[in-house]
Amino acid sequence: MSCKVIDTHSQLAYVVRMIHCVCNNINTAKVDAAAARGAESAACVQRACGTKFNCGQCREDINHRLAAWRALNPMLEAAE
Repeated sequence: MSCKVIDTHSQLAYVVRMIHCVCNNINTAKVDAAAARGAESAACVQRACGTKFNCGQCREDINHRLAAWRALNPMLEAAE
């Protein structure tokens, strides 16, 4: 009997680089970098990236990503 092994753990190391703002090509890495530098809102992320809102549809998504980043990095925020 042959048994195939299914790798379910290789995805854990994969970092999702989702595009949050199509207009300005702002992805997860850029949002996280702005958050690490102290961005607290989508407007702060746009400024950190040197861009402005065009359609504004990304605002809610960026704010959700910022909240997720803060939840994953509470010690960094508390140290300031």
